[in-house]
Amino acid sequence: MTGPDRPDVGHANPPPRTVVRSTPSAPRQGADPRDGGAGDSPPASRPPDGPPLPSVPPASVAGPAWRRLSSFHFLFLLPAVADTLTLAASGTLAYLLRTSSWFEVDPYLRNPGQYLLMLAAAIVLWHMLLAWRGGYVNRLLFFRIDELLVQFNTSLLLLTILMAGTFLYKQYDYSRLILFFSWMFFVILGSLGRQISHRVREAIHRRGWARRRVLLVGKGERRRLFRARLRENPGLGVHLLRLPPGGNLADFLAATPVDELFLFSGNIAYENVWVLRERSCNPDLVVHLVPPFGNLYLRHLNGGFFDGTVMISLDSPPARRWMLRAKRLIDFVVAACFLVVFAPLFLVLAVLVRLDSPGPVLFRQRRVGLHGREFTILKFRSMFRDADPYAETPVERADPRITRMGTLLRSSGLDELPQLWNVLVGEMSLVGPRPEMPFIVAGYTPLETRRLQARPGITGLWQVYARTANLPIHHHVEFDLYYIENMSLALDLMILLDTIPTLILRTGI
Repeated sequence: MTGPDRPDVGHANPPPRTVVRSTPSAPRQGADPRDGGAGDSPPASRPPDGPPLPSVPPASVAGPAWRRLSSFHFLFLLPAVADTLTLAASGTLAYLLRTSSWFEVDPYLRNPGQYLLMLAAAIVLWHMLLAWRGGYVNRLLFFRIDELLVQFNTSLLLLTILMAGTFLYKQYDYSRLILFFSWMFFVILGSLGRQISHRVREAIHRRGWARRRVLLVGKGERRRLFRARLRENPGLGVHLLRLPPGGNLADFLAATPVDELFLFSGNIAYENVWVLRERSCNPDLVVHLVPPFGNLYLRHLNGGFFDGTVMISLDSPPARRWMLRAKRLIDFVVAACFLVVFAPLFLVLAVLVRLDSPGPVLFRQRRVGLHGREFTILKFRSMFRDADPYAETPVERADPRITRMGTLLRSSGLDELPQLWNVLVGEMSLVGPRPEMPFIVAGYTPLETRRLQARPGITGLWQVYARTANLPIHHHVEFDLYYIENMSLALDLMILLDTIPTLILRTGI
């Protein structure tokens, strides 16, 4: 979902994505006149500077509002209900499939009562396992990769337990094939159910309900961009607080309920953090220490403690030679199979594109791939023939340059199907960075040129997450760097699994 005939301009040097693991390389003091904070001093002793801020009522006044805002703790019920429904649907579909005319069915298999018993046990076990693995912990999420990995690994654990249980349970001989089919259906339907539950949660947040109260303390560009990103995404459910000028942070926390505190400082004494937690009127306060270093796109950081010193250890990426070969083999096999399977759909879409508006069926554009090599990307044409191929990309479906058929193609991602040929010949991959145009790559910084260390993909982190959140296209560089730093077959699988519900829900433009 790289954006069919979606030329992008003006994002050769995009701003960095501001998450705790990925911050700009150096804070710029006083970057924003609204930026009040403690700078690099202990936050408990130096309050942030800044213009007058709206006062916050004390705890006695803000209590009922806090209880309303803090109802986000109950939002775990949304994915729990989604998981229950998709587990039930998966088990039912698996049973119907195994007992259908497609298979040879022995009479003993037609025992819905026994399989309902197993389904009930599977649902209970699932919630227990997922809660144990932290799958229902409310987090300030932007990426869903970690959540998907936990869900996928937990589903494998559940399948293993149920398989073992069928050997130990002597009252009935369960079909292992039904269990396997149930797992396969749940891997797909579970991701779809989770996306739907997240949409419901985002709709609740946009109405101002169940929001967490967040306070950002510090100075510089990192805090400003982090604050801007939170404001750009009301679906995250964040209610931003501000520390009044001249106020003491510890006293503020003692009088004002805060759910999460972000400290942007490179010199924070632990005793001060201890004081903040002890003084807070919210016993569940979560304190995030945002480090001063930036451009760190690693998912897994190893922490250490030595003689009173806290360390963050970064391991060198393991050799990826065999992983890249396996990735290329999977790309070739999957692309070849899909080109054959989808051949009738290709023909139908080609006819519809041609009947909808005059012009060629396919859109061709030069893009930059692995190691800076240029290639011609193929897509079904979604714009009128006279549209400038290098104009600014459409940001809404009502763009007059998009044809009627193009609206359907772009929102469903079907315009990307011809890129399977690019994958087959080795110019692209199923999952990878977003392919960029040559004149954009020419303005890359040394850091951004690292995007060219991997084959561009039909889908990827930006196509699934930033596009779903309606983030500007220039934000995709940081998503691509994150992918390249953490590239693995497991990560590819998670992105592909999340691409399916994205296509079904038609979140594209």
